[in-house]
Amino acid sequence: MWNDEQTRENPTDETTPMTETTPEATTSVSNPEPTAEIESASEPIVAESNDALATDSTAEPVAETASTESAAASPDEVPAETIAPADTPSPAAAMATEVQSAAEEPISMDEAIEQSFPSFEPGEVIQATVVQVDREAALVNVGTKTEVKIPKEELGTGKIESAEEVVRVGDTIDVKVVRTRGEGGAPVLSKREADFDKLWDSILEAYHNKETLEAMVEDAVKGGVVVNIGVRCFVPASQIARRLPPNQLDRLVGEVIPIKIIDVDEERRKVVASNRLAEEELRKQREEEERQRRERVFSSLKVGQRFQGVVKRIASYGAFVDIGEYEGLLHISEMSWARVENPREVLKEGDVIEVVVIRLEPEHGKVALSRRQVMPDPWQLAAQQYKEGDEIEAPITRVARTGAFARVMEGVEAFLPLSELSSKRVKSAEEVVQVGETVKGRIIELDPRRRRMVVSLRAPEEQRAVQEHRQRTGGSKPSGFTIGERLSSQLQQLRTEAAETKAPTDSTEPDAPAAGTETDAPND
Repeated sequence: MWNDEQTRENPTDETTPMTETTPEATTSVSNPEPTAEIESASEPIVAESNDALATDSTAEPVAETASTESAAASPDEVPAETIAPADTPSPAAAMATEVQSAAEEPISMDEAIEQSFPSFEPGEVIQATVVQVDREAALVNVGTKTEVKIPKEELGTGKIESAEEVVRVGDTIDVKVVRTRGEGGAPVLSKREADFDKLWDSILEAYHNKETLEAMVEDAVKGGVVVNIGVRCFVPASQIARRLPPNQLDRLVGEVIPIKIIDVDEERRKVVASNRLAEEELRKQREEEERQRRERVFSSLKVGQRFQGVVKRIASYGAFVDIGEYEGLLHISEMSWARVENPREVLKEGDVIEVVVIRLEPEHGKVALSRRQVMPDPWQLAAQQYKEGDEIEAPITRVARTGAFARVMEGVEAFLPLSELSSKRVKSAEEVVQVGETVKGRIIELDPRRRRMVVSLRAPEEQRAVQEHRQRTGGSKPSGFTIGERLSSQLQQLRTEAAETKAPTDSTEPDAPAAGTETDAPND
């Protein structure tokens, strides 16, 4: 047995390797290679514990004494486990050694950047929160230790004067990872590309679903026009609903037209659309909506219903009146009891009037309205105010081929036949009366049901002639003159007029229309 004194007396033994005192050392003569392996395996352990051995000098004699004692023992009595502590460190010691070596190794810049930013994939769209904005860029937080800067050019399309025009502090935006590592090691992000990807997805969805879009025409190019749907979209001239010459396509610039996408090049990101197909689809939709509306309206409308309507449009033949869910036609003949030459003389757009439904045509979608039928009937008033034989004064309103018309009251016109204009034969009413002239006549016919009144100017003349004849004869013939005398006098007058007329065309002219005919005189 070695003791401490013997160890101090033999300093050379201190440098003796421990492997020489182990049982394996006794077999080193016959098999030197295992010894070399053990020595090489123990070198890292010895190197790592040099400092500890230097500070504790008393540990070596104890270790050597233990080695001498284990060498003195028989090989059969020494178990194999007693060799392991000298060759292999324990798991706890190995872990502690690795942690110590990792703590002592410095961290590179790349490793620090990788620890600051999570792993992003190129093309990935992530959410970011704006934390700071200035004129040139926006600083966003993507859930990492360090914020990422996005220049204003990547915040939107077009010319951007300031990043503050696009985003504000606190906004949550979608950004696309353009590159995982950019300048300074931070990822390169773009809101513009994320917005474009979202727009492109909506274009593809509209294409697959055959949706109708609206777009403004931006430019006229060879063979068609270009519209803007977020991307430039080409519309061929053959797909434009409005027929325009190729050199006049620029007339569409600035107009908003409906389009339907008909072709998409996903690789080159180009779109072709059709305006004609979109217009046809919209027309069919309008026709279907109009059909359904007509069915709903005509199922509730009835002849005789009254409405407060608004005049929407005025035409030469009447006016269109909105009666709620539908527009009906108020014909010019139904505007007033009086004769109307121009609808604008009676109505104007925006007037609120009372009308009544007088006719329905569901198969044609027409509703006929009347305004005069909700007003008092002037012919009934005329029947109460006048009777046959009354003498009236009325202005001449118009002259026709068969006679003239005079306005008796609002909505009532009297007809003056040629035969009743004068006791003399006349070829035209203008020979006797003029428009605007006030004449005095006698009512010889009044029929309110037929809305007809006939006035004679000759009857008062004849009465005056009778009175004058009575005055000349002194009343000797109270009965006046006979019919034969009257006819003889008229016959003599006609012969005199015929003798005075020398025109050769008198014999070839067709007979004049019978006096009093009213072939062209309207009942109104």
